Amino acid sequence: MRNKTNKATYYFKTIMRKKVLVILSLLCLFVACRYEDGGGTGSVKDRIRGKWKVSAIQKDGVATLSESPSLAESCNNIFDFYISRQLQINYLESGTMYQADGYYEFSNDKKEILAKFSDRYRTYERTYEILKFKNKELKVQFSDEKNTEWILEFSLIQSFIPYGY
Repeated sequence: MRNKTNKATYYFKTIMRKKVLVILSLLCLFVACRYEDGGGTGSVKDRIRGKWKVSAIQKDGVATLSESPSLAESCNNIFDFYISRQLQINYLESGTMYQADGYYEFSNDKKEILAKFSDRYRTYERTYEILKFKNKELKVQFSDEKNTEWILEFSLIQSFIPYGY
């Protein structure tokens, strides 16, 4: 009788451990499904602060160098995200450097960046869905007014976070 009790206890504990592991795994998976976040020091709001270069563009899933959603959102342009939520975009048009000014903020539990900026010709309001955000890499997706799907990839040039922050 004693042997059967030990076996039953052993099987019960084994089953409970497996259930706990499955629940913990599902919980980790659920938390990890936000977007690819490289962690790092500081909050998302702090890590965005800096100079970011548009390093790659995709239009409807195809990489492109010749097309962009706007003059300001072209390859090699520089987005400056400041602590004051101010956004400055330096872009080149016909050999002349211009600056688009605007602002940004995070929304949807920091899964999106809402940006509003004006270039030489018009004002844009974008909702960038964050696909990936690491210390030196940012990847966002949005659809323009023509329902064209764009993906912009940024690489960090300079952080505005004070040293030792």
